[in-house]
Amino acid sequence: MTDAQKDHNRLINNLKLIESGRTSREMAALLNISAPTYCKKRKTPELLTYLEIKVLCRNAKVSVADFTGGELRLRGE
Repeated sequence: MTDAQKDHNRLINNLKLIESGRTSREMAALLNISAPTYCKKRKTPELLTYLEIKVLCRNAKVSVADFTGGELRLRGE
């Protein structure tokens, strides 16, 4: 697996953790984008803008560095 593929998979996994049961519509509303646009960005998280990542991270109370560069863990794991 290439580094780019590893980064892609890590971002997808981190985004799933940040969603924590929210619907695509709820996530889209949080980012002020349409649900179809959110679904596209969910499948290809590299399309998220820096400002969108900041909103997601602030809402989930995680750092941008942790979201983009590490594997997030749920509390208690």
